[in-house]
Amino acid sequence: MSHTLHFYPAGGVVTPEQWLALGQAAREHADGYVYLEEHSVLTLRGVDDEAAVSSVSLPRTPPRVVASPLSAQARSVAARVAEEISAALAEHEAEGNALRETVIGVDGGLGDILSQGVSTGLQLRTPEDSTVVRLIEAGQVKGEELALDDALPALITALLKTIDEVDSPTSDSAAEAAASMHPAPIGWLTEHTAEGRVDLGAGLHKGALPGEYAGLIAQLDVPVTVTPWRGLVIHDLADGDADVVLRVLAPRGFIFDVNSPHLQD
Repeated sequence: MSHTLHFYPAGGVVTPEQWLALGQAAREHADGYVYLEEHSVLTLRGVDDEAAVSSVSLPRTPPRVVASPLSAQARSVAARVAEEISAALAEHEAEGNALRETVIGVDGGLGDILSQGVSTGLQLRTPEDSTVVRLIEAGQVKGEELALDDALPALITALLKTIDEVDSPTSDSAAEAAASMHPAPIGWLTEHTAEGRVDLGAGLHKGALPGEYAGLIAQLDVPVTVTPWRGLVIHDLADGDADVVLRVLAPRGFIFDVNSPHLQD
């Protein structure tokens, strides 16, 4: 009997070593693909031997913590949030079960994660500044700014109090309108980078990444983030290197056009 395994990288952060292990596991013990799902979740489908994929050192259980993919500070805070929540919920097994469907957001300050309808999390003052944050409660940024060390326990307290209200993205008109203002990061991304540096945003048809290309990503030896929108961001490339990477990956099914119809299904 085959299985589907889920992985929950905090903030979508996956290291080169983890990409290598995912690609190998997909080729040797699954259906050959690594699937990018919503909320930065990764899956392997058709797994024939769960023990054989133990080399993939990514969390197999929630929390699901998403972060603004173009903010290094947000991704870093997401890792701290995941650690703190995991430690707290080790003492609250019942709440841990409910957390399986909970999505916690770390917004870099520009609203891209808020647009996903997450109801609980933190928002940074700016994408570059994580020293002070504000709480996200009931899908809204509330209260005064807090030092990060003070905000983390406040977030956990709020989460435990509202754990029965499962955090799933809303589909109301306000969330949809906000999402339209924050399209998925696809293509040549330079507004937030230093001069001469580029982030490349890529999508994949139905989020399906062939296992051999997961190994190719690992060989880039730069940070690569799984976005909440079933895409990837390859970070901090020199202009010339980014052009080479694009030319190598585009013929292999990586989509760098945000308007591509292959991203719509």
